[in-house]
Amino acid sequence: MDTLGSSRLRAEAEAPSVRRRTSWRTRLILVIVAGALFASVLGYLIDDQVSEHERFDRARTSLVLTRHRTVDVVHDLAMLRHDVAVLMAQVGSATTSWGQDAAQLKTAQFALAVVQDDVSQQSSRIGALHTCLGGVQQALNALAVNNQATAISELDSVASSCAAASGG
Repeated sequence: MDTLGSSRLRAEAEAPSVRRRTSWRTRLILVIVAGALFASVLGYLIDDQVSEHERFDRARTSLVLTRHRTVDVVHDLAMLRHDVAVLMAQVGSATTSWGQDAAQLKTAQFALAVVQDDVSQQSSRIGALHTCLGGVQQALNALAVNNQATAISELDSVASSCAAASGG
């Protein structure tokens, strides 16, 4: 019994140290796993924050560029509005001028029509006068040779042309 009793005591004395080693190893493994888990979560969060920061920087850069472009567009728009206002004033002036020119053109067209009518009448009178003078010349030639009958006949044939040439 002595050997059995001492073996049992030894086994009981060794058992708590194995348990202690097991629990110390288990704790160490749990600490390492927890540390690795903490490090991986921390790494994920840091990577996520870096990505978000880069996205924020890109968005901020895009915003700055957009604001700059907006300022340029607003400036261009102001210039275009000014140009449109100038053009509208010119269109108004040109419209007024065109209206005056159209009225002057109508007046000139009416005056031209009157002058053309007068020229037409004058041309008719000149033609009638030419015919009248031709007949009078023939009558004078006939009188020059003492041919009164031919002279009277010539004057009778041009009497209406002579009346038209005199305006009556």
